[in-house]
Amino acid sequence: MQVRYVDAAREEGFAAAAWYGDQQGDLQTRFLEKWKDAENRIVASPEIHRCFEGGIRKSRFEVFPYALIFRIRGDELQVLAVMHMSRRPGYWKTREENLK
Repeated sequence: MQVRYVDAAREEGFAAAAWYGDQQGDLQTRFLEKWKDAENRIVASPEIHRCFEGGIRKSRFEVFPYALIFRIRGDELQVLAVMHMSRRPGYWKTREENLK
């Protein structure tokens, strides 16, 4: 399956990585690794991730309080957010329209 990010999701992921890098240099690399791990998990087994709202699913990062918010559309995994788990739940909902 192919992974496709809305632009805003990719931007927020890189912004979070940069923030962690500002805190401590190696944290940026670790964040990016955990992001890739979460992405690899959704590619390997997208349907094992629980639907929590309609067809929306999430794959949590290990260690960091983030998750990939995604949906399955045919042979594509559409990532709507790289979301911090304790901030503004549901802010990404308007992004669903960008990938129809």
